[in-house]
Amino acid sequence: MTRSFADPETLFELVRSQTPVDVDGFKIGEPTGQIRCNECGRSAAAPAYIPHLPDCPQRDVTSNYYDETH
Repeated sequence: MTRSFADPETLFELVRSQTPVDVDGFKIGEPTGQIRCNECGRSAAAPAYIPHLPDCPQRDVTSNYYDETH
C-alpha cells in the first residue's frame, strides 16, 4: 500500500524558477511544473515519478490516480 502525496505527513514542494525567463522560460519565482521531495531533494513532474534515493522515507508516496491506473 502506498501513501498519498496529499497526506499531511509527507513533504513536497513546487519547484520555482531561480533564473530569468530567457534562461529557462519561466519568470523568477514562477512554478516550473516540477515537484521536489523535501526528504531526498529529487524532483519530477509528479510525485509518483520522483526517482527517490534508495533510503528516502517517501519512496512509497504516489497518488490515488497513479495507484488506480498503474
